[in-house]
Amino acid sequence: MPTTPIGAAPYPAGTDADDVPADLEALAVWASTRTNMRFADAAARDAAITSPVAGMIAWLDTPGSVTVRTAAAWKTLWSALAWTDITLPASCTTYGTTPQAALDGGNFIVLKGGIQRSTPATNIIGNALVGTIPSSLGVPLSGDFPIASQWLAVTTGRLYVATSRDLTYVGADTGFISLNGVRIPLA
Repeated sequence: MPTTPIGAAPYPAGTDADDVPADLEALAVWASTRTNMRFADAAARDAAITSPVAGMIAWLDTPGSVTVRTAAAWKTLWSALAWTDITLPASCTTYGTTPQAALDGGNFIVLKGGIQRSTPATNIIGNALVGTIPSSLGVPLSGDFPIASQWLAVTTGRLYVATSRDLTYVGADTGFISLNGVRIPLA
C-alpha cells in the first residue's frame, strides 16, 4: 500500500510490501480528484463519479463544457456558446457580422455583430430601437452598456438594454454600431 507521498501523490516506499494492484488503485483514486476527466455528457459523469468531491473538473462532450465540482454541486465553468440571431427592426440591417446573442454560463447574455440602417447613407439616430434579444435567453438586467460606433463627430455611444429585451442605441447619430463584447447580466 502506498504510504509515502511525492507532491501529494501516493507512491510505494522501498520498505512497503509489494502490492501493485493496491498501489495503482491508490494512485488512480488520487489522480481522479486532480485531473480533468472526460465524459459524453452530465449523465455519464454522474454515473461514473458517485462520490464527487470539491475541486474535481470534468469535460462534457455534450454540450461542450467544462464543469467544476463545488462542495454541493457541479457548476459550469465554461461552455461553447449557442448563438441566436437578434431580431432587427425593419429600419436596421446587418453590418459585417450578423447580430447575435448567446447565454454565457447561465449568468450573462453576450452579444456580437454589427448593425446599420437599412436605407443606404442614412445614420442610426440616437435613441433608436436597433434590435431585440431572443426571449429564450432569459430576462436581461436593464441598463446601459458601452459599445463601439462609427465615428462621425466627437461622440460616445451606448446600448440601453430593457427588461423587455429591446436594444436601443443611445448617442449621437452614427453609421453603424458594434455589439461585440457586450455582456449583460441576467435579471
